[in-house]
Amino acid sequence: MLSKLTYETNETNLPHLSAYMEFAMRKAQAASVLNQPLVTPTEVRRFDKAVTVRDRGAFLFELDRLVREKVAAATNIADEATPLTEALGRKAAALRAAASWAPTAADVQRGRAELLREFEQPHNLPLADFVRLAHKSRQQIYKDIAARRLLALDVGRRGQRIPDWQLEAPGLQLTRTVLQAAEDVDAWTVYRALTEPCEALGGQSPAASANRGNVDATARVVLASLGVQRAERGGADA
Repeated sequence: MLSKLTYETNETNLPHLSAYMEFAMRKAQAASVLNQPLVTPTEVRRFDKAVTVRDRGAFLFELDRLVREKVAAATNIADEATPLTEALGRKAAALRAAASWAPTAADVQRGRAELLREFEQPHNLPLADFVRLAHKSRQQIYKDIAARRLLALDVGRRGQRIPDWQLEAPGLQLTRTVLQAAEDVDAWTVYRALTEPCEALGGQSPAASANRGNVDATARVVLASLGVQRAERGGADA
C-alpha cells in the first residue's frame, strides 16, 4: 500500500495522527455512497501538520482505499451482530414463563401450617413472658419492635412472639444489627436467617453461635445470606 506514496514524518506533530480516527469514523457514515470518492483533496490537507506528503495523488488514493476497507469491515461486524442479537432474544424469550407463578390454596395452607409450627416453638416467647423476663415495660417492648430494635413474629391474630435469644446481650446485639442493616427485609426472613444452620459457623445457627467476641463477624455472615451489604455505622446498642 505504501509503495505508491512517499512522506516524511514530522515527529513533533505526530500526535495529530489521532485525528485520523475521527476522520475515518465520520467517513464511515458515507457507506451508502461507496461508488463516490470518500476522501477529497481538501480533506487530505488535514494531515499536513503530521506528515509531509510528496505525492498527494498517491496519498489520496491509498487513504481512500483504506477508508473503504474500514467501512466494509464495520459493515460486516454490524451484519454479524444482528443474528447474535436475535438469537439472544429468542433464548431470553424461551426462559420467560407464559404466566406468572401463583401459589395454590393448598400451597398457602401448607405455608401457614409451617409458620404456626415455628411460631409455637418453645424459644419463641409470648409477649407477656418476654416482658417479664426482660424486666421492661410492655410499652418499651412495643417501641423496640416498631423501631426494629427487637425481632417479633406474628401469625394472624395469634399475637406476637419474641425469640428468647434476645434476652442475652450477644443475641440481642446480633439481631438488632441485622434488623437495622436489612431495613426492607421482613421479620420472618430475618428469623430464618438467624435460626438456620450455617456452614460458615460450623453448622450452628447464627443465633446459637453468637457471643460477645463474634457478633460483628456473625452479623456479616447473616447479612451476606440475605444479600445485604452492611453500611458503615456505629455498633448497635445492647
